[in-house]
Amino acid sequence: MELSNETQKKLERYVNLLVNYPVNLTAYKDVNSAYENLILDSLIPIFSDNGFSSSKKVVDVGTGGGIPGLVWAICFPEKFFYLVESVKKKAAAIKSFIEELNLKNVKVFDERVEDFAKRYREYFDYATCRALARGDIALEYLITPLVKIQGLVSLFKGPNVFHDEWEYIQKALNIFKLSQEKIIEYEIEGGKKKRYLLIFKKLEKTAKIYPREKGIPKKYPIGESI
Repeated sequence: MELSNETQKKLERYVNLLVNYPVNLTAYKDVNSAYENLILDSLIPIFSDNGFSSSKKVVDVGTGGGIPGLVWAICFPEKFFYLVESVKKKAAAIKSFIEELNLKNVKVFDERVEDFAKRYREYFDYATCRALARGDIALEYLITPLVKIQGLVSLFKGPNVFHDEWEYIQKALNIFKLSQEKIIEYEIEGGKKKRYLLIFKKLEKTAKIYPREKGIPKKYPIGESI
């Protein structure tokens, strides 16, 4: 990854803000661990994603403390990022980070994705989430309301995704008319942790019944439907 000195300094400043913020935003309590497990985890796979490189409008749902959306906003100033976080304390933290880092290409929305989607349906080139929900649930939140036809969705997943989630994801792909575009395998912590970025493309317009009402996607996951 080739990052300018200014970008590297902003990333370092962001990690310090994240770790030391009075409200708990991450399980990592030291800067080095946070940088490796959050910053590098956000960046390593995205440099291999050609679809991301050509996208202009990007949304990160359930961004928490800004992972990966705020990291991407720092590194890709030519793109515009929308960060959705329903927990107001976390959203307030991200807004303070944006001001501190003087970022002009990112906005934060402190609301549920179901409400956000009513205003931004099929608006984005690219959507992502990290640790939001099981794959099929995340796809209902992301691909159906937010991404344009031919737009892309990426899911950050750990080493057990093919054992624990893959059958549910495959069912969701069929229901939502998605194609599997790419699987990027990468490692962090010196190879100790294998990770995957799963990338899908939206092929057709999504039925207006999706996403379903608040709470329904998690209570009755689409991947478990008959």
